Amino acid sequence: MAPAPVGPDPGEPAPPWRSALAVGLPPALLTLALCLYGIQQRQLWRDEHASWWAATLSWSDLGALTSNMDLVLAPYYVLLHLWAAVFGQSEAALRIPSALAMAAAAGSVALLGRRLLSPRLGLLAGLLFAVCPSITWYGQDVRPYAFAVLAASGSTLLLTRIIQGRGPAEPMRRALALAWTGYAMTVLAMGLTHLVTLMVLPGHLLLVAREFRRTPEAGAARWVLFGRWAVAAAGAVLLLSPLLLLGAGQSGQIAWNGRDWSDLGGLVKDLAGSSPLGWTLLLLGVLGGVSQLVLRQQVGPLICWAVLPVLATVATAHWLHLFLARYLLFTVPAWALLTAAAIGRLPGLVAQLTASRTPPRWVVGPAPTVVAFALAAVLAWPAQAAVRDDLGGEMDARAAARVISEGLRPGDGVVYEPGSSLRRALAYELRDRPAPEDTLVRRTAQQTGSFGALECEEPARCLAGVQRVWLLVAGTDQRPYGAVSDKVAKELKQFRTVRTADVPNLRVLLLERARG
Repeated sequence: MAPAPVGPDPGEPAPPWRSALAVGLPPALLTLALCLYGIQQRQLWRDEHASWWAATLSWSDLGALTSNMDLVLAPYYVLLHLWAAVFGQSEAALRIPSALAMAAAAGSVALLGRRLLSPRLGLLAGLLFAVCPSITWYGQDVRPYAFAVLAASGSTLLLTRIIQGRGPAEPMRRALALAWTGYAMTVLAMGLTHLVTLMVLPGHLLLVAREFRRTPEAGAARWVLFGRWAVAAAGAVLLLSPLLLLGAGQSGQIAWNGRDWSDLGGLVKDLAGSSPLGWTLLLLGVLGGVSQLVLRQQVGPLICWAVLPVLATVATAHWLHLFLARYLLFTVPAWALLTAAAIGRLPGLVAQLTASRTPPRWVVGPAPTVVAFALAAVLAWPAQAAVRDDLGGEMDARAAARVISEGLRPGDGVVYEPGSSLRRALAYELRDRPAPEDTLVRRTAQQTGSFGALECEEPARCLAGVQRVWLLVAGTDQRPYGAVSDKVAKELKQFRTVRTADVPNLRVLLLERARG
């Protein structure tokens, strides 16, 4: 007698975990590959220098800093502090956590689309998300925005899974209790990564409300669902309330942000990282949302997720100053999902236009998905290729550090323009090399509990005995000593310029004290 076959029956459907892996893994791997490629090529910019500097402080100095500013970023600084202590402080080491978070977010987007739309459309949504140049850029950024995207998409996925997986059995109830606890933790994570991300919660409420309306026969079970969601969400927000209240007291930090309604067009480009891709996603996303709403499909939460944070931040821009693309990056998953929903409506639209009950085979199979992804990749390519270049307008601290290292002598000092972030930038680039003495510092940034040092009021006393000074001046400033104060300029007149090096957006001067 022939032996019984070993393994699953080929006629049986694949286990759910295999389907989930087939949908979620390709977008995650593509995102990770795009984020890791050239991750060390672009030099850190000023916000990344702030993250590095905060993460390298002692715990007491970090506490002093966040008591005065950046309290809402304290959880990220703590995470980065622990990470850098193990993996180092190179550009790649500091950015890899963001790359990993963004890859996990891409997988979450795909799995969410699998549940709300279909496996094929979920895969498309994840791939559309992956090729956005903005996703690659912030996946290579030493800031918490990739974690905010992951928290938003992961929290929405978990809530959808809870709603779709409810059951009466006792083991299911125990699993649900753990799942609701996990959901509360993801809401907490949204607030800890970036408080603006909590604007996803109205979309979550719509998810629950839709289930509430869809099952009127469930009776009390509907109220149990609503009550559990309310307790989980409100409990997480309650835990975040100290951060919300104390962070509001530091809102003056972002008062420089003057963007308003006139900048909505620019937001489309900034959110996608590419103007052609951004407008394409917007157009298809709107079409997908409207068409699915007409069919009473479950895209209302996605529309709320995509639109409400933008409207709320732009309406309050003059008071809260939160209307900024990087603060709203967590809405990109919703736009990718709505675009995929629009592609999913293509067979029905073609059937209506051709007056046919059965749409052509080419719009029913994988062809629309493949074409949509290929088009998105083509539109994103120019910006995707440029995403690893240094930011335009940023002073080239890496080149300045190289110039200083080549000519540095013991006892050299350095002078910065007031208010410049170059002090942190040069400290980073010279972290493993000899550096000139910061001549004019009276109190360091650690001592002031801020990002800026206090300079001495009598430059003559601080510069006494210094024979050579490196002066860093903005490249567009044609004044001999740049924007330094009159007192500092007076003392620098006792020096003569022996070398000038022009690097992008920056002028490096070596001054030597004149004899006699």
